[in-house]
Amino acid sequence: MDVKKVIEEKKVTITNQGMITIPAAFRKSYGLKDGDKVLIVEDEGTLKIIPLHDFDELKKNSYNTKEMLDQMKKSKTEELSREA
Repeated sequence: MDVKKVIEEKKVTITNQGMITIPAAFRKSYGLKDGDKVLIVEDEGTLKIIPLHDFDELKKNSYNTKEMLDQMKKSKTEELSREA
């Protein structure tokens, strides 16, 4: 696999208005089309683009505050045990 070619095919440029174009391969893979919404989330120094096909589906799969805090506590505990 030619890593340079893979990177070139997936590299995007930010316009002076802050816009980017999602490469066609990703749009096809995720069923994205003109007018679709995406969520951009910062996660430990990276940006993630999450397709929002159905807001109700997003709500169904999201954590409530207690679940989120429990998951964060569990993750931190696991991280600390790995470092010990």
